[in-house]
Amino acid sequence: MKATKKHLYMSAVSLMLCAVMLLGTTFAWFTDSVTNTGNVIQAGNLDINATGFSWNAEEGKWDYPNYGLRSPLITQTKWEPGQYNAVVIKVSNYGATLAADVDIDFSITENEKNLADALWYKLTPIGAEDGVISAHVNTAVPKSKLSFVDPQNRPASEADGVITMSKIEDDATEPQRVYTDYHQGQYAYYLLEYGMYTSAGNDYMGGSFNMTVTVKAKQAPVEEDGFGNSDYDANATYAVTSQEEMQDAIDDAKDGDVIALSNDLTVDDETVFAFDTEKSVTIDLSGNTITYNNPQGKGTLVNIINGADVTLQNGSIEMTNPYYGLAVRDNSSMTLKGVTVNSGDGVIFSHGKNITVVVEDSVLSSTAYCAVYHNGSYAPANITLRNTKILSGGVYISNSAGREKQTLTIEGSTIYGPTAVEMKHTNATITDSTLIGTSAVTGSGSNNNGGCTEGYALAVTGNGVNDLATGTVTVTNCKFYSQEATGEPNGYYFVYKLADGASVTIDGKLVDNFNSYGK
Repeated sequence: MKATKKHLYMSAVSLMLCAVMLLGTTFAWFTDSVTNTGNVIQAGNLDINATGFSWNAEEGKWDYPNYGLRSPLITQTKWEPGQYNAVVIKVSNYGATLAADVDIDFSITENEKNLADALWYKLTPIGAEDGVISAHVNTAVPKSKLSFVDPQNRPASEADGVITMSKIEDDATEPQRVYTDYHQGQYAYYLLEYGMYTSAGNDYMGGSFNMTVTVKAKQAPVEEDGFGNSDYDANATYAVTSQEEMQDAIDDAKDGDVIALSNDLTVDDETVFAFDTEKSVTIDLSGNTITYNNPQGKGTLVNIINGADVTLQNGSIEMTNPYYGLAVRDNSSMTLKGVTVNSGDGVIFSHGKNITVVVEDSVLSSTAYCAVYHNGSYAPANITLRNTKILSGGVYISNSAGREKQTLTIEGSTIYGPTAVEMKHTNATITDSTLIGTSAVTGSGSNNNGGCTEGYALAVTGNGVNDLATGTVTVTNCKFYSQEATGEPNGYYFVYKLADGASVTIDGKLVDNFNSYGK
């Protein structure tokens, strides 16, 4: 019995020792894995090429390839009534990986003695829809496609099936689709026949005509996304090269369209780009710069009204002296994304009721007035600044006590201004931002038609001595500076006498009324 107990005791000790040893031991577990390498996403490319050909009447074929349209297509001189010629523009999608819709635009740049009224044209698109897939122009556009080879059959007026050349800028041919697969059709052709009316009189002698031809391309809704949808890019639009093309594209845009600028642009009209219909349009500057020269100081580069929703993105805007360069009015919306704007006056002019303004990842600078301004005669307005820098001019959101509150949201932004941010009768949320009042603090003064302070990082004000401040203002994790954003935060904030129910909270602490308009 003792031996048994002894054996049991020794077994228990052994088990305990094993357990203690295992506590310091790492187990070796069975494992397995599967590795999949070589995963790649490659962006597709649009790679449209254009080549011009002139009609060779002697040989009855097209010749003189004009690769890339590097030289003029039309070079006729000493023309007479009844003369005629034709050119072909071949558009190729060879070498691209995305299907494209292509179109062609014309712009008259010179028209001395109104010669365009004595000229005619006929434009015929020829593409895959016509059964043409050949790369060889003489096969795709044979002599039989020409309408006026016979010298006795030349137009005298539009009654002969042609259009007067002065109307060519308004020509609206249907886009042609070019594919990446040869058998579907990688080529499209535009046959342009042109000449002088047989009825042209002496008034046109010595006149001259000059024209620019632009071939445009955009993504076609052909390739499918990961869910079998080929229409995800159906709203892609053509790139524009001029003010006129931009405004035409704006007028013709459908809801959701994106209009891309293909080069820098300089404009100077009093009102340049007008958006006045209830649709959403995006203007992609594509890394380019729009320069707005308006020395009279009363112009508007962009005017948004009547329910329009406009996004400006990816580029720069330089405005020498606008009144308010980017204006958004009643029931409309404006968004800036990744845009740098420098203005000789204000940048954003919000003027109306039911307005939404969003500025993201952008840089704004204004010399003479506010970078972001909302007119206090109208409410409500919803203004949001996110991850944005305002290098001068600041933000001023005005309102009156009897109206619905404005809404101001500032997130992750840096704002410089004489007073960086001033608001009246506004609900505001400001987080993770730096506000710098660039002027010396000169106190405050009641003002029912403009700002009441200078030199403050933040100001919550009213429109007069008896107009108590209203709204809920919450500031979290922000830095206030005076004049320069250096060293420890040393900026001032101003809060006028608060009405019942109003509050200003900074990092969880309620701010008492501690300032007045010098009273």
